[in-house]
Amino acid sequence: MRIKIIRFHKILYQKHIISIIAPGSRGYFQILENHAPFISILKYGFLKLELEKDKNKKNVKKEIKIESGILQVRKNIVIVIL
Repeated sequence: MRIKIIRFHKILYQKHIISIIAPGSRGYFQILENHAPFISILKYGFLKLELEKDKNKKNVKKEIKIESGILQVRKNIVIVIL
């Protein structure tokens, strides 16, 4: 699954991921591969990304602090607009 995080017409982050946990308006939710089409408003919190395994076969995790935004999932592509 691919993710693209955009802020002010600039791509901040773009990679393949295994999953994302995001702060929705009613609490955190997780998106995995082959998720149904989905859109959500995001609130203050952290985007928690699980990236593909590194050379040592360890899962890599990344957290990105956000104030608010919108998240859309469609055809294994996650787009986050901050």
